[in-house]
Amino acid sequence: MFMMWRRILLALILPFALFGCGGGGGGDRTPPTATGSFSRTELPFGGGTVQVTVTISDPSGVAFARIDVSPRPPNFNPTELAPQNQQTVTANITISLPANGSVSDMVYQVRVTARDTVGNEGTVVVGEVRVRSPLAGIPNLPNPSGAF
Repeated sequence: MFMMWRRILLALILPFALFGCGGGGGGDRTPPTATGSFSRTELPFGGGTVQVTVTISDPSGVAFARIDVSPRPPNFNPTELAPQNQQTVTANITISLPANGSVSDMVYQVRVTARDTVGNEGTVVVGEVRVRSPLAGIPNLPNPSGAF
């Protein structure tokens, strides 16, 4: 009788014990890493182009990657890569950024979303490009309240 209760108890507890550790297997649980290299990180208020080199790596292999810009500039489409499970993938893109007519600088983030061959996915900002305001560098006017 004791053996039967022992088997029932083991059958009830074992699945929960294995659930907490993922079935006992280790394995890859981290998404690919991504880095970016920029030809420039600051543009004048008139805008311009920036060349970006993105490198994506994962020991288990990169299955998918997308390069995007936020906020998305006009006429820019995200670049999707088909890396064919390579451990390291490099892509070169050119980003055209519009003129900035606002009172403050405009900052664009280059983001990479990547997934490895075992399904780990993540999004990372690999860098920023600043388009200066036409008012950048103009000193503030003195406060006229004390002039009279």
